[in-house]
Amino acid sequence: MQEGIAAHGEGNYAAAALAYAAALEQAQGFGDRDRRLADTANNLASVYRAQARYADAEPLYRQSLAIYERVLGPRHASVGTACNNLAVALELQGRYAEAELLYRRSLSISSPSSAAAPLLNLARLYTTLGRFAAADPLAMRGLATVSKTLGATHPSTAAALAYVARLRLAQGRLADADTFASRSLAIYEAQLSADHPNTALALHTLAELRRAQLRPREAEPFYLRALDLRVRAFGREHPESVATRVALFALYRDQGRRAEAEALFR
Repeated sequence: MQEGIAAHGEGNYAAAALAYAAALEQAQGFGDRDRRLADTANNLASVYRAQARYADAEPLYRQSLAIYERVLGPRHASVGTACNNLAVALELQGRYAEAELLYRRSLSISSPSSAAAPLLNLARLYTTLGRFAAADPLAMRGLATVSKTLGATHPSTAAALAYVARLRLAQGRLADADTFASRSLAIYEAQLSADHPNTALALHTLAELRRAQLRPREAEPFYLRALDLRVRAFGREHPESVATRVALFALYRDQGRRAEAEALFR
């Protein structure tokens, strides 16, 4: 477990998956009323989710949730966290209605200090669905909560800032989006590193923003950095890598740089 946690924190998802899988094999012997089994299943599922192995992550998240409910009761904080995690896996499979119900259940259980994740995730879901009026207050509450709970320079705050920036971009509020995305990148680079795969979230967001601002020359290096980080961490065919390649393809196409655009998909 400790090996997995260390590798996961460094963004080495392949090593984390191997370590967590070995831990899970041991944890099976503890029985289905042992929190260690739930914790291990949850951690392995989180790595699978990062690797876009959503169908593999889902049953592990369900196993973790069932154990927490059985051992701790249906309204324990760990149950709320497990509901949120399962909801993310379902959302990433396009099962939005199921995800929304679980996010709302998580919010109903979470304490004020632990509500940031379901708030931000539900806001992201509503942004995806174009429900900006519903997303906005959730996103701002989530950002305020994570900043207060973990600090203004924590990597989780950087992720919240990036999500709010994406919402502002979708709303056409480009100046606000710029402020949030730039703060997000600064935190990631200071607290993790310029080469950590999580930094790609802020880089890709800033690239999209520069493109919306009609500043393609500034967008390109952000896309290239985000693509490099995602390919190194996840491989070329991971959804996040593909999303950045598609966006960079569109940027090159709009500039008439056909050969460079086509080279991205050879």
